[in-house]
Amino acid sequence: MTFREKVLLIKRSVKTTNELDKGRVARIIAEKVLYTVQSFFHVFIVSNIIDMVASSKPWEETLTFTVITGLLELVIFIALQFLNRRVNSHKFTYDTNSRKALWEKIINMDYVHIEKPDTYIMHNRAMQGISKMEWFINNFLECAMGLVSVITGVIIIAPLAFRSTPNVSELSGFMRFISAPEGFLATAALVALIEITRGLYNTKRSYKYISEMNNNRDILQHTRTANYYMENITRNYRNGKDCRIYSEQELILNEYDSNVNNRINGYKKALGHIYEINLVIGFLMMAASIIIYSFAAARAITGLLTLGEIVGFVMYFSKIKFGVSNFTNGIGNMSVDIEFVQKAMDFLDIPDEKYQGTIPTEKRNDNEYEFEFKHVWFKYPSSEQYTLKDVNLKWKIGEKMALVGKNGCGKSTLVKLLCRLYDPTEGEITLNGIDIKKYKYEDYMALFSVVFQDSKLFSFSIAENVAASGEYEEEKVKDCVIRAGLGDRLSEMENGIETCLYKDFDEKGVEISGGEAQKLCLARAVYKGAPFIVLDEPTAALDPVSEHDIYTKFNGIVGTRTAIYISHRLSSCKFCDEITVMNEGTIAERGSHEELMEKKGIYSKLWSAQAEYYKDTAGELFA
Repeated sequence: MTFREKVLLIKRSVKTTNELDKGRVARIIAEKVLYTVQSFFHVFIVSNIIDMVASSKPWEETLTFTVITGLLELVIFIALQFLNRRVNSHKFTYDTNSRKALWEKIINMDYVHIEKPDTYIMHNRAMQGISKMEWFINNFLECAMGLVSVITGVIIIAPLAFRSTPNVSELSGFMRFISAPEGFLATAALVALIEITRGLYNTKRSYKYISEMNNNRDILQHTRTANYYMENITRNYRNGKDCRIYSEQELILNEYDSNVNNRINGYKKALGHIYEINLVIGFLMMAASIIIYSFAAARAITGLLTLGEIVGFVMYFSKIKFGVSNFTNGIGNMSVDIEFVQKAMDFLDIPDEKYQGTIPTEKRNDNEYEFEFKHVWFKYPSSEQYTLKDVNLKWKIGEKMALVGKNGCGKSTLVKLLCRLYDPTEGEITLNGIDIKKYKYEDYMALFSVVFQDSKLFSFSIAENVAASGEYEEEKVKDCVIRAGLGDRLSEMENGIETCLYKDFDEKGVEISGGEAQKLCLARAVYKGAPFIVLDEPTAALDPVSEHDIYTKFNGIVGTRTAIYISHRLSSCKFCDEITVMNEGTIAERGSHEELMEKKGIYSKLWSAQAEYYKDTAGELFA
């Protein structure tokens, strides 16, 4: 990373931090400035009081100085505590908003990124980076304040450092060198050299091992896997039944322990090297302190310093040393943190590549929307194999089409393309003759109500789940729930549509069955009122009779709107105007149930096999 790129990253970090918590950077700067003032002022007070006592100043003068300076230090202390409280009390705000920024990115990013495993690895790195961003800014300010401390310390200590003694000519050898200005300069240079060497050594070596640790894909994968078991298994109470019935506790805990141990071993290896580095750093720090104390003692022996000045000289010199240390350490820590922060920015900068379009969709009261696939080919970004191959398909106005075929033949992929979760690799999809990419994305998405086979409901109220919003029309929600077939269950609930689903946040929440959940998803699709409805195998977990019952009811709800019913159970789609059979990513057959049965092709074979399988439980459906 170039110097310019680093500067730009610092600027962006400051801007982002202030966006996450307004005024946070200003509070941190004020806190650090006040802390530096306090540390120097404290040295000034101590050294002067010692001198006043040692030189037998009048007690009134000493007391007055002590009281005034003590009150000033108290004011600084109170102001510092206030700032410290403000910074810490806003830490929760900063942390919450920083995580929210990453969640919002996931929620709003192009769907094509969501199904990529690398996206979750990037997200884990971004979580580390966003938490490191404040440290990054802190280290930058440490550099700045370290430089301020050095400059301030040099200005204060200069009169003591370059003071000459009348009997310097009587001194010889080492003591004469120490008493001369060049002795101070040489000592200061030696201490600075040690501190810079320590900082650079720490930076270079620590960065190497921390970077290796943070970029180790094995460690990242073990972290991701361990988090999966923690978040999606052990903390999800709905998994408790299977876990106990099949005694999966040992399997889960062993897998979790294996990943955690591998992760710990990876960290131990890197941290072991860092501890070795810290040992070297400790020796260098000790050496610098010994030099400072020895230099001050030697100057005191020559009579250049009073008792109070000895204390002040040592403490001011130490401030300069720590200033150099903070400066070099800040640079070193920034070089480590910068990689974390860059990962967070890389995640936030994942581009939305999907063309959003500019043409508003036509608002038609007659719902006359016509979709067409024209020579559409598609393969997923991480695959070399085409999932859809030269698909040509057209829906007539108000048509109800069934899309059937074996698992993996491309049915759900076709729906994802229709809803612009993905764009075709080749070919185009049109709405009323215009490429759907040209329509405003939000307008286009408003045309669809989709119930996927893995549709999700959340721990909100029934009304909020159905309306997908905190604001809703109560009567409309009730009507949709009843029409979806949940009227009887709703009447049993004390709080009606205000009842919370599940018990994650409400002990009075209700647990619903898989079939009831799918009916609520259907109610959500009805509530949206979109002109185009897709049911993507939402009842795959239900028995054939229940599935047929839901489809039949929903067929009446759909009315004149265009609809696609995707199912691997052919009996549930007999009522459709047209049935499209997919096979290995292509359109194999199209026609009505009777026409396809007469062809004696794929559909006929699938129908016969399923009719035989379900004849004892769903014979009435095949009449």
